[in-house]
Amino acid sequence: MPEQSTEIEKEFKMPKKNVAMKRVEAFILSEKTNSVLSTLETLNLQATFYGSKGMGKGEKYMISYGMGAGTTKTSYSNRSTVVTIVEESGVDRVVTAIKESAKTGNLNAGIIVVSSVENIYTI
Repeated sequence: MPEQSTEIEKEFKMPKKNVAMKRVEAFILSEKTNSVLSTLETLNLQATFYGSKGMGKGEKYMISYGMGAGTTKTSYSNRSTVVTIVEESGVDRVVTAIKESAKTGNLNAGIIVVSSVENIYTI
């Protein structure tokens, strides 16, 4: 079994032991998802993304109902959440890259959260 473990570590490029890892999570406008993912790809990073809804300060959307008879503003805004894990030494570079690629020129375009990663396991 130890040989299989070594193959897995090579395949998934497991971080070196005792290297501090950080989770960088960006809550961005859905329209900026491709831009952010492309930027992370140029940094040779993998990422996960998914659609999310937020109740923060972002722009809320108007929806029509009753065959156009009425409209209402949603209580949430549509967002994307993009998550990547990086070595602690690369956090500033990644955060700057995400800020630049998710920029809209308006306030409340999103937030970035950085948190510690205790363990990483492969399946």
